Amino acid sequence: MKYTPLVLLLLLYSSSPVYAQKEKEEIPEGWRFGVGIGLDVSQLLNINPRQGAAQNRLGLEGAFNGFANLKRGRQAWDNTVLWQFGLQRIGSGTVTQGSSDKVPFQKTIDEFRLASKYGIQIKPEGRLYYSVNGTFMSQILPTYQFPDRASGNYVTDFLETGRSPRSKFLSPATATASLGIDYKPVEELSIFFSPLSSKFIIVASDSIAARGVHGNEVSGEANALGIYPAYKNIDAQLGALLQVQYKTSFLTDDRATFTSNLTLYANYLRDPQNIDIDWLNGLSFALTEHLQINLFVNAFYDDNIRVQVTDNDQPNGTLGLGQRISITQQLLISYARTF
Repeated sequence: MKYTPLVLLLLLYSSSPVYAQKEKEEIPEGWRFGVGIGLDVSQLLNINPRQGAAQNRLGLEGAFNGFANLKRGRQAWDNTVLWQFGLQRIGSGTVTQGSSDKVPFQKTIDEFRLASKYGIQIKPEGRLYYSVNGTFMSQILPTYQFPDRASGNYVTDFLETGRSPRSKFLSPATATASLGIDYKPVEELSIFFSPLSSKFIIVASDSIAARGVHGNEVSGEANALGIYPAYKNIDAQLGALLQVQYKTSFLTDDRATFTSNLTLYANYLRDPQNIDIDWLNGLSFALTEHLQINLFVNAFYDDNIRVQVTDNDQPNGTLGLGQRISITQQLLISYARTF
């Protein structure tokens, strides 16, 4: 996916008139903290069900998000954490006739993110900051796949095959560290640009790195199982990063809140015209003072990473691996508290 600098300039230009009409709001001094916990539990039990009626189901999805922000004089330090997760088990009993393997839990979503940005105002009362920006993204739970015996993404090796997981914590992980300028025309908007940004794709597990599906470099010819003889555990990149963050509240008493975080990265060392995209959006509506409905939508693209290609005509809805935009959506009821 290729994007020219003109497209980025048009993106920023098209949004600027909206904020030009607003007056800059003061951010209170000191620390501000907030946490939100969302859960979605679904359960269905059938005992002696009618023919074709249904299957048992147990599902658990959730999200944890929090922030810790400091404003002191000309200093601003923003920290956020987000973990989206989900498990489900469909059916009961054993996997196949004559098997002792119980129907296991499958993973539906697993994404862990940390972000931290520290800035110092260049001039008092100014809108430009010298900033340092760091991010980290990985998974928490392991993922096992058995395409030859049972389709799905499982959290355990329930068939006891001795296979290594396809992914787990730090395999893969993506970390960035950037130096740049942060522009904050109003409290709701932040535009950070770094012409000198490092990015690391980490696949700590050798058995996972040898598959070459998470963006790390591999070489040689893969065997019948898709394992490469030579690989690297870390792919170090150097490039430019643009991050646009926006947050606003609307409706009566600011009952609805919309947040958007768009990150674009170009790797100077390999195919800089191919822009990596990570776009996370959240919409929440307050039912009560602390109870909210939350909608998360994330779009992700990296031409070095092969994703599971969705095809609803195939088993488990996937057709091999390829370069595609990955889109994730999650709807939750959550409890949120700011203090």
